[in-house]
Amino acid sequence: MPMILSAILLLGALAMVFFALRRQEQRRGAVPGPAGTLEYRTPLALDECLDRLRQKSGDDLFAYTCEREPDGGFLLHFTLHRPTSQPLDTMYRLRLEAGRSTVVTLSFLREAFGYREPVFPQAMLDEFLAAKLKAAPTPLPGE
Repeated sequence: MPMILSAILLLGALAMVFFALRRQEQRRGAVPGPAGTLEYRTPLALDECLDRLRQKSGDDLFAYTCEREPDGGFLLHFTLHRPTSQPLDTMYRLRLEAGRSTVVTLSFLREAFGYREPVFPQAMLDEFLAAKLKAAPTPLPGE
């Protein structure tokens, strides 16, 4: 009988840890910053943003693909090849919202090697989007 009770208590503790970690991961994705959500604004129209994302050049900071998803968003897959090491590989969900200025939202999804934080610093993303879409980061409330 004590063994059954111990097994039930152990399973209950494991379930609580699992749900706590899952909730923490969901909260992390909603927090502004490179490991969560980044927001930019650009004076370009929505169609012009899409056209610029389709045009790739050798001057781009990253090699990337931008695939449309069924929900209307895009899957932005950045790759940076370094001559002395393995390529860096990051995936973001990209949303474009039309308005007076187009709002570009990047939500971090994953790294190729399972890292929970992006290996590209936010400054590199800022530089890429400034060059590609003339986009500037939206200041956080209170900044």
